[in-house]
Amino acid sequence: MDPFRITSTKVLTLVTVIDKQNQRILLGYKKRGFGAHLWNGFGGKVEPGETPKEGAIRELEEEAGITVHPDKLQKTGLLLFLFENDTVGLETHVYKAYEYEGEIRECDEMRPQWFDFADIPYSQMWPDDETWLPLTLKGQDPFFGRICLKRRPLTESASLENGVSGLNPSSSTASSGSTTSTAASAGNLSTTMTNTSFTADQPSNGPFEIFDYHLEHSLPSAPHEIALDGTVASYEN
Repeated sequence: MDPFRITSTKVLTLVTVIDKQNQRILLGYKKRGFGAHLWNGFGGKVEPGETPKEGAIRELEEEAGITVHPDKLQKTGLLLFLFENDTVGLETHVYKAYEYEGEIRECDEMRPQWFDFADIPYSQMWPDDETWLPLTLKGQDPFFGRICLKRRPLTESASLENGVSGLNPSSSTASSGSTTSTAASAGNLSTTMTNTSFTADQPSNGPFEIFDYHLEHSLPSAPHEIALDGTVASYEN
């Protein structure tokens, strides 16, 4: 049986705020909840009655205190996250904004901070970010990505014992290639996404690692919906 087979999807959003003139990006340090202690864009669940774009705008205001006009929020791609032995896939609609209104502020969940493009802390972000975020920064969107994640081996989870704190930003060289790669790892403890804790003593970019991924970029139109076989079901009009 395929450990990455899904029977349903959950719709999420992710927003990247980009300052093109100064070549920097706004990220948020997740202080609690799923993905805690990692830097990320802003976003989350789509509420009943909301479109993904409406949910993205609401989450950005809640987490960073700023608003974006719907016409200024651009769809950059769609990511499908598959977790080993978890039948629910995360269909994540990714947006970018170059303009915003309001004053950036910290909330109880996220601490926003600007990063120069050259100093994006990929080593303290979800491991897939380094595969697709450079595409957005280089204008090589829209994109579609299917990311298979599995839990790291237990030996990698004791990060404090290995001297890895995971709390200080560091730069990393990004790759923007369109490719499929496989990272084999023996002895992983299979677990569902919802049962996995994110703690301050985790490996610097979280308790998951990429098992496999597929990424397509520079598409003629942004993907709109995902099929249960892990392919694009429809594209934006």
